[in-house]
Amino acid sequence: MPKPSSEWLKEDIHYLSSLGITKVVSLLEFREACELGLENEERELQHHGIEYQNFPIQDRGLPNLTLFAELVDALYEEIQRGHNLAIHCRAGIGRTGMLASCILIKDQYDPQTAIDMVSAARGVGIPDTQEQYELICNYGE
Repeated sequence: MPKPSSEWLKEDIHYLSSLGITKVVSLLEFREACELGLENEERELQHHGIEYQNFPIQDRGLPNLTLFAELVDALYEEIQRGHNLAIHCRAGIGRTGMLASCILIKDQYDPQTAIDMVSAARGVGIPDTQEQYELICNYGE
C-alpha cells in the first residue's frame, strides 16, 4: 500500500483497523517519514491497537539481504499465525512490492507469479527498479 496520508493519518489508521490489520510495516527511512508528516505514525497505530514495525530501506534501493531475509521469515510466520499485515513505503510499489513478493515466494509461489499477484493487488506494476526485480527473482535461491 502507499504511505498513509499525513492529513488523514487517523482516518487511514481507523480504516486499517476496520480491515482487521494487526500490524503495519513501514519501509520508510526516518527522515523520509518526517518529510511526509508521518513521524507520529507509530503512536497513532498503537493508539488503535495496531503493532508497528519499521524496516528502513532507501527509496528505490535494496535492503541488507541477511536482515531482509530475517524480516521475510518473521512476517511469514506472523501471517501463518493469523495476523493481518499492511506494508507501506512512499508509493507502495518498489520497497513494498519487493517485500510482499518475497513473502509470497516464502509461501512457495514462484517469483513471477508473486510479482504478478502483488502488481494486480496494487493496481500498478511492481517493483520500481531492475535491481529490485532481480532481488525478487533470485530470492530464496
